[in-house]
Amino acid sequence: MAGKRWQGGKDGAMIKKRRFGRASSSSANIPYGAKGFLISSDVGKEKQTARDLMRVMLDIYDDIVPPDEKDADMPKEEEEGDDVDAVEKEKQKPTPPVLSVEDALKSEIESIKEDDKLENKKFKIVDLDMKACIFVLMSKDAASKADPSEMVVRYLSEVKETSRTRSRFIERILPVQDVCFASSEEIKAHAKPIIDRFLPNIEVDGETKEDRVKKSTFSVVFGSRYNNSVPRMEAIDAIAQQVSADFHKVDLGDPRVAFTCDLIKGCCVLGVAKEWKKFDKYNARILALSEEDKNELKKTNVAPPRTKTGVSE
Repeated sequence: MAGKRWQGGKDGAMIKKRRFGRASSSSANIPYGAKGFLISSDVGKEKQTARDLMRVMLDIYDDIVPPDEKDADMPKEEEEGDDVDAVEKEKQKPTPPVLSVEDALKSEIESIKEDDKLENKKFKIVDLDMKACIFVLMSKDAASKADPSEMVVRYLSEVKETSRTRSRFIERILPVQDVCFASSEEIKAHAKPIIDRFLPNIEVDGETKEDRVKKSTFSVVFGSRYNNSVPRMEAIDAIAQQVSADFHKVDLGDPRVAFTCDLIKGCCVLGVAKEWKKFDKYNARILALSEEDKNELKKTNVAPPRTKTGVSE
């Protein structure tokens, strides 16, 4: 019997499946051309953090987008008819039964699921198959009506004002303007329209070069996860060298605009973060702390504590 294969020769496949499990449902690649939010969180709380932020961004989206521009596929209310008919219809409706606690809980869960379905028309979680990092994708329709950079600025402004993050596990949130293949050539090509949009070359009569560059500063913030195909400085230069030195200058301390470049496995995620220093490098958890707590944090050099969410827990 030694060395004899069993169960029709399928033992090898079965053992391999048990050992390694199923292939991940996510390719870990964010769709090219995507817009959305790159989020870092506590390990093991990636999807919970993404769901929290989706609800926050849905609120912000509703504030930004006028009612008449909301999604065309949203369910429309029935047109109001004759008042008498409406009253009669209301009378004919059966009286809803009194629900038990268990049934009421089930009803509430179903209601939440329906809310999630509506949210997913605008936002979708992309599992990167990575610890402490996840991506929330905006639909093309939603991204055409609300800019992710503006949405994140609104969220961080709220965090700064209220000292509440609305998510227990969030750390940093970066708005994403585009996603491309991770190569210096692709980074150059996809960064150019972003630079032209957020850092335009505007010439004012009588204004000197020195005056121009003082009020228009930028930096490039680089990050890499599971990717070493493009060296750090090569990626930074691919962006920075396309910015006109006659109109803008580098300021690593307090740039007006920070162009973020994150290499994640096979793709490059490009974003724009305004007022980088003011919003504590877009780290919501640190931003929610008091100045006293921030100073103490610098002394101890430990991870910041979880902050208040602003919701019932």
